[in-house]
Amino acid sequence: DHKLTGRVLNRLFQTALQVGKEIRTDTAVGRGAVSVGSVAVELAERIFDKDLSDKVVMIVGAGKMGEACVKHLAKKGARSVLVSNRSFERAEGLAAEFGGRAIRFNDCFRAMREADIVVSSTGCPQTVIHRAEVAEVIAARRQRPLFLIDIAVPRDIAPDVQQLDNVYLYNIDHLEAIVRENLRTREQELGRCREIIAERAAEFIRRINPVPAQPAEDFKPSPAWAAPFLAQPALVSAR
Repeated sequence: DHKLTGRVLNRLFQTALQVGKEIRTDTAVGRGAVSVGSVAVELAERIFDKDLSDKVVMIVGAGKMGEACVKHLAKKGARSVLVSNRSFERAEGLAAEFGGRAIRFNDCFRAMREADIVVSSTGCPQTVIHRAEVAEVIAARRQRPLFLIDIAVPRDIAPDVQQLDNVYLYNIDHLEAIVRENLRTREQELGRCREIIAERAAEFIRRINPVPAQPAEDFKPSPAWAAPFLAQPALVSAR
Protein backbone atom coordinates (compact mmCIF):
# COMPACT_ATOMS: atom_id res chain seq x y z
CA ASP A 1 0.00 0.00 0.00
CA HIS A 2 2.88 2.38 0.75
CA LYS A 3 4.72 1.43 -2.47
CA LEU A 4 7.95 0.76 -0.60
CA THR A 5 8.86 -2.11 -2.93
CA GLY A 6 8.99 -2.23 -6.69
CA ARG A 7 7.74 -4.81 -9.17
CA VAL A 8 10.88 -6.96 -9.02
CA LEU A 9 11.09 -7.02 -5.23
CA ASN A 10 7.40 -7.86 -4.94
CA ARG A 11 7.84 -10.80 -7.31
CA LEU A 12 10.92 -11.90 -5.36
CA PHE A 13 8.96 -11.98 -2.08
CA GLN A 14 6.12 -13.92 -3.70
CA THR A 15 8.55 -16.40 -5.24
CA ALA A 16 10.33 -16.91 -1.92
CA LEU A 17 7.02 -17.74 -0.22
CA GLN A 18 6.08 -20.15 -3.02
CA VAL A 19 9.47 -21.89 -2.83
CA GLY A 20 9.15 -22.27 0.93
CA LYS A 21 5.73 -23.86 0.49
CA GLU A 22 7.06 -26.17 -2.24
CA ILE A 23 9.92 -27.34 -0.01
CA ARG A 24 7.58 -28.04 2.90
CA THR A 25 5.17 -29.93 0.62
CA ASP A 26 7.54 -31.87 -1.64
CA THR A 27 10.30 -32.81 0.82
CA ALA A 28 10.41 -34.34 4.29
CA VAL A 29 12.41 -31.47 5.78
CA GLY A 30 9.49 -30.43 7.97
CA ARG A 31 8.19 -33.87 8.85
CA GLY A 32 8.66 -35.74 12.10
CA ALA A 33 8.68 -34.26 15.58
CA VAL A 34 12.04 -32.87 16.73
CA SER A 35 11.34 -32.05 20.38
CA VAL A 36 10.61 -34.38 23.27
CA GLY A 37 7.22 -32.76 23.86
CA SER A 38 6.08 -33.05 20.26
CA VAL A 39 7.27 -36.68 20.04
CA ALA A 40 5.17 -37.44 23.12
CA VAL A 41 2.14 -35.97 21.34
CA GLU A 42 2.78 -38.07 18.21
CA LEU A 43 3.02 -41.26 20.27
CA ALA A 44 -0.14 -40.39 22.21
CA GLU A 45 -2.01 -39.80 18.95
CA ARG A 46 -0.91 -43.22 17.67
CA ILE A 47 -2.11 -44.94 20.83
CA PHE A 48 -5.43 -43.09 20.95
CA ASP A 49 -6.19 -42.99 17.20
CA LYS A 50 -5.25 -39.31 16.83
CA ASP A 51 -8.06 -38.12 19.12
CA LEU A 52 -6.93 -36.58 22.42
CA SER A 53 -10.05 -34.44 22.90
CA ASP A 54 -11.56 -36.66 25.59
CA LYS A 55 -8.28 -37.64 27.26
CA VAL A 56 -7.08 -36.70 30.75
CA VAL A 57 -3.39 -35.84 31.17
CA MET A 58 -1.64 -36.16 34.52
CA ILE A 59 1.79 -34.84 35.46
CA VAL A 60 3.58 -36.37 38.45
CA GLY A 61 6.27 -33.99 39.65
CA ALA A 62 6.84 -30.51 38.31
CA GLY A 63 10.01 -30.85 36.24
CA LYS A 64 10.51 -28.48 33.32
CA MET A 65 10.56 -31.18 30.64
CA GLY A 66 7.46 -32.84 32.04
CA GLU A 67 5.72 -29.49 32.08
CA ALA A 68 6.72 -28.94 28.43
CA CYS A 69 5.24 -32.33 27.47
CA VAL A 70 1.96 -31.50 29.16
CA LYS A 71 1.83 -28.14 27.36
CA HIS A 72 2.14 -29.92 24.00
CA LEU A 73 -0.59 -32.40 24.96
CA ALA A 74 -2.87 -29.65 26.25
CA LYS A 75 -2.49 -27.74 22.98
CA LYS A 76 -3.71 -30.83 21.16
CA GLY A 77 -7.00 -30.57 23.02
CA ALA A 78 -6.64 -32.88 26.02
CA ARG A 79 -9.84 -32.62 28.05
CA SER A 80 -8.26 -31.88 31.43
CA VAL A 81 -4.95 -31.83 33.31
CA LEU A 82 -4.18 -33.25 36.76
CA VAL A 83 -1.03 -32.14 38.61
CA SER A 84 0.49 -34.09 41.50
CA ASN A 85 3.62 -32.90 43.30
CA ARG A 86 5.23 -33.32 46.72
CA SER A 87 4.75 -29.58 47.17
CA PHE A 88 0.99 -29.12 46.94
CA GLU A 89 1.46 -25.37 46.55
CA ARG A 90 3.60 -25.97 43.45
CA ALA A 91 0.97 -28.41 42.15
CA GLU A 92 -1.73 -25.77 42.59
CA GLY A 93 0.33 -23.18 40.73
CA LEU A 94 1.01 -25.47 37.78
CA ALA A 95 -2.59 -26.71 37.67
CA ALA A 96 -3.76 -23.11 37.47
CA GLU A 97 -1.62 -22.60 34.33
CA PHE A 98 -3.48 -25.39 32.55
CA GLY A 99 -6.89 -24.77 34.07
CA GLY A 100 -6.48 -28.17 35.72
CA ARG A 101 -6.73 -29.74 39.16
CA ALA A 102 -4.04 -30.16 41.82
CA ILE A 103 -3.68 -33.60 43.44
CA ARG A 104 -1.94 -34.26 46.74
CA PHE A 105 1.02 -36.59 46.24
CA ASN A 106 -0.42 -39.23 48.58
CA ASP A 107 -3.52 -39.39 46.37
CA CYS A 108 -1.50 -39.76 43.17
CA PHE A 109 -2.47 -43.35 42.32
CA ARG A 110 -6.14 -42.89 43.11
CA ALA A 111 -6.23 -39.91 40.74
CA MET A 112 -4.23 -41.83 38.13
CA ARG A 113 -7.31 -43.98 37.53
CA GLU A 114 -8.84 -40.97 35.78
CA ALA A 115 -5.80 -40.30 33.60
CA ASP A 116 -5.14 -41.60 30.10
CA ILE A 117 -1.66 -40.09 29.74
CA VAL A 118 0.75 -39.77 32.68
CA VAL A 119 3.95 -37.71 32.46
CA SER A 120 6.34 -38.35 35.35
CA SER A 121 9.29 -36.06 36.15
CA THR A 122 9.77 -35.94 39.91
CA GLY A 123 13.57 -35.73 40.22
CA CYS A 124 13.40 -38.39 42.94
CA PRO A 125 16.53 -40.61 43.18
CA GLN A 126 14.37 -43.73 43.58
CA THR A 127 11.56 -45.37 41.61
CA VAL A 128 8.25 -43.66 42.29
CA ILE A 129 5.79 -45.72 40.23
CA HIS A 130 5.95 -49.52 40.55
CA ARG A 131 4.31 -52.37 38.66
CA ALA A 132 1.95 -53.38 41.48
CA GLU A 133 0.59 -49.83 41.76
CA VAL A 134 0.05 -49.51 38.02
CA ALA A 135 -1.61 -52.96 37.93
CA GLU A 136 -4.18 -51.70 40.44
CA VAL A 137 -4.70 -48.54 38.40
CA ILE A 138 -5.22 -50.42 35.12
CA ALA A 139 -7.64 -52.85 36.78
CA ALA A 140 -9.69 -49.93 38.14
CA ARG A 141 -9.71 -48.47 34.61
CA ARG A 142 -11.16 -51.74 33.28
CA GLN A 143 -8.13 -52.23 31.02
CA ARG A 144 -8.49 -48.92 29.18
CA PRO A 145 -5.08 -47.99 27.67
CA LEU A 146 -2.68 -46.03 29.87
CA PHE A 147 0.21 -44.13 28.26
CA LEU A 148 3.14 -43.49 30.64
CA ILE A 149 5.91 -41.02 29.75
CA ASP A 150 8.94 -41.12 32.07
CA ILE A 151 10.95 -37.92 31.60
CA ALA A 152 12.86 -38.27 34.87
CA VAL A 153 16.59 -38.98 35.27
CA PRO A 154 16.99 -41.33 37.07
CA ARG A 155 13.79 -43.11 36.03
CA ASP A 156 10.58 -42.59 37.98
CA ILE A 157 8.74 -45.62 36.58
CA ALA A 158 9.80 -49.25 37.01
CA PRO A 159 10.59 -50.74 33.55
CA ASP A 160 8.58 -53.94 34.20
CA VAL A 161 5.42 -51.81 34.15
CA GLN A 162 5.45 -52.15 30.35
CA GLN A 163 4.78 -55.89 30.71
CA LEU A 164 1.23 -55.11 31.82
CA ASP A 165 -1.52 -55.34 29.19
CA ASN A 166 -2.73 -52.01 27.80
CA VAL A 167 0.14 -50.09 29.43
CA TYR A 168 2.50 -48.19 27.10
CA LEU A 169 5.72 -46.94 28.71
CA TYR A 170 8.22 -44.60 27.04
CA ASN A 171 11.17 -42.99 28.82
CA ILE A 172 13.39 -40.05 27.90
CA ASP A 173 15.82 -42.31 26.00
CA HIS A 174 13.01 -43.60 23.76
CA LEU A 175 11.79 -40.08 23.01
CA GLU A 176 15.25 -38.67 22.31
CA ALA A 177 16.04 -41.60 19.99
CA ILE A 178 12.95 -40.74 17.93
CA VAL A 179 14.01 -37.07 17.89
CA ARG A 180 17.49 -38.00 16.59
CA GLU A 181 16.04 -40.22 13.86
CA ASN A 182 13.66 -37.48 12.74
CA LEU A 183 16.53 -34.97 12.65
CA ARG A 184 18.58 -37.35 10.47
CA THR A 185 15.63 -37.64 8.08
CA ARG A 186 15.42 -33.86 7.82
CA GLU A 187 19.15 -33.51 7.23
CA GLN A 188 18.97 -36.03 4.38
CA GLU A 189 16.48 -33.75 2.64
CA LEU A 190 18.73 -30.67 2.67
CA GLY A 191 20.31 -31.53 -0.69
CA ARG A 192 16.91 -31.66 -2.38
CA CYS A 193 15.95 -28.37 -0.70
CA ARG A 194 19.03 -26.66 -2.14
CA GLU A 195 18.25 -28.06 -5.60
CA ILE A 196 14.74 -26.63 -5.50
CA ILE A 197 16.05 -23.23 -4.37
CA ALA A 198 18.67 -23.14 -7.15
CA GLU A 199 16.11 -24.15 -9.81
CA ARG A 200 13.58 -21.55 -8.71
CA ALA A 201 16.26 -18.86 -8.43
CA ALA A 202 17.33 -19.54 -12.03
CA GLU A 203 13.71 -19.40 -13.19
CA PHE A 204 13.19 -16.09 -11.37
CA ILE A 205 16.24 -14.50 -13.01
CA ARG A 206 15.08 -15.65 -16.45
CA ARG A 207 11.67 -14.05 -15.86
CA ILE A 208 13.04 -10.65 -14.84
CA ASN A 209 15.98 -10.70 -17.26
CA PRO A 210 14.95 -12.72 -20.34
CA VAL A 211 18.39 -13.37 -21.81
CA PRO A 212 20.08 -16.75 -22.40
CA ALA A 213 20.97 -18.17 -19.02
CA GLN A 214 22.84 -21.15 -17.67
CA PRO A 215 20.93 -24.42 -17.16
CA ALA A 216 19.49 -24.73 -13.66
CA GLU A 217 21.89 -27.51 -12.76
CA ASP A 218 24.86 -25.27 -13.58
CA PHE A 219 23.39 -22.15 -12.06
CA LYS A 220 25.41 -20.69 -9.21
CA PRO A 221 23.70 -17.59 -7.76
CA SER A 222 25.83 -14.66 -6.71
CA PRO A 223 26.68 -15.02 -3.00
CA ALA A 224 25.72 -11.40 -2.41
CA TRP A 225 22.00 -12.03 -2.75
CA ALA A 226 21.60 -15.80 -2.80
CA ALA A 227 23.39 -16.73 0.43
CA PRO A 228 20.26 -16.45 2.62
CA PHE A 229 18.36 -18.76 0.26
CA LEU A 230 21.07 -21.42 0.15
CA ALA A 231 21.79 -21.38 3.87
CA GLN A 232 21.04 -24.63 5.65
CA PRO A 233 17.42 -24.60 6.89
CA ALA A 234 17.31 -24.27 10.65
CA LEU A 235 16.54 -27.49 12.50
CA VAL A 236 14.55 -27.36 15.72
CA SER A 237 16.38 -28.23 18.94
CA ALA A 238 15.78 -31.71 20.31
CA ARG A 239 14.76 -30.01 23.47
